[in-house]
Amino acid sequence: MFSKYTDRKSELVPFLNDSKPRATATSKMHYFDDIIPFGEFECREALEREVKRHRYWKNKTVRKMNFDRIETSTSIQYILESFTEARSTSEANEAANFATMSEASCSLSGGGGALSPWDFEVLPNQLFVDQVRVFEMPGSSQINPCSACNSEGTIHCFHCRGYGTDKCSFCRGTGMKSGVAHPAVYTHPMIATFPHADLSRGYASSSTAMVRHGGSGSGGNTYGIGTPMHFMSKTGVPPPGIGTHDLCYMCHGRGIKECHHCKGGGKKPCTSCSGTGSVRNYTRIKVYFKNEKSEHYTECEIPEKLLFQAEGKRIFEEEQEYIIPISKYPQEDVNNMSKLFCAQHLQKCMGVCRVIRVTINNQ
Repeated sequence: MFSKYTDRKSELVPFLNDSKPRATATSKMHYFDDIIPFGEFECREALEREVKRHRYWKNKTVRKMNFDRIETSTSIQYILESFTEARSTSEANEAANFATMSEASCSLSGGGGALSPWDFEVLPNQLFVDQVRVFEMPGSSQINPCSACNSEGTIHCFHCRGYGTDKCSFCRGTGMKSGVAHPAVYTHPMIATFPHADLSRGYASSSTAMVRHGGSGSGGNTYGIGTPMHFMSKTGVPPPGIGTHDLCYMCHGRGIKECHHCKGGGKKPCTSCSGTGSVRNYTRIKVYFKNEKSEHYTECEIPEKLLFQAEGKRIFEEEQEYIIPISKYPQEDVNNMSKLFCAQHLQKCMGVCRVIRVTINNQ
């Protein structure tokens, strides 16, 4: 786990600045000669922009305004950043693809020793940026029989219950082009009733009971009850008043068609093993890289929301695997916040993650 503590001691560019460089409040011997001059012209431009945004005054009020004195204000920004790493493991499996498995991966199959997720080095793509990386733990791969299909590679089709046939959606299971069952199937004494609810002869939600001959598969003797084929099987003649042109052209009067899920075979390839009959079990490692950041501004007259947008000069920066708090900075407020932030970051990391890099910035 990497961690980074960043203490930034920074001297921000004053919100209002005159043309003469001034010493900071914390160091009387240090001058920032590269600070952008901020005089009456810059102040007037800033006020004109505020007038356009908020309409506090009229433009002529700003143009007639006189500046007697321009005072600067200074704030120190302290930033501590800790870049940490945490790991978790989970069991995963996938279909065993023997064609693409290399000799090295095959030799890992059946590996026995207990492995720790911290035994492997994982480097982040970029320091101090939140990211997540997932990879397979080396030496954890095992080839096992598929329990979903008992290593057969195929499973029964749920939609047709393994029969390979389903209700024809074009005629709604009636066998007629019109989608309405012929009246003769209700009135003929040899046909009896139309058993819609006989789920033992069809399947749930099918609304068409079926007569199946010869076991699974879409054989020629399989038909739906209450269809012209059902009538002909009982009476030997088609229902009165209809011809072949009245039959559904998809199922030819049978009321059922080939199941499109299993293509009429009654079985489908197992989704767990993709039809191979074996699965590969392995351990997946997930690595979480997180950047913990804390920052503090010393008290000044400038609102803190404006300090976020200001640019400053970096006074001090330190980046190590572990750092100690600042203790000898002229402003005691910065020293206290450095101790507080370091203790808080360390407390968050203990027993949860490990520190990769820590950086401190002052500006």
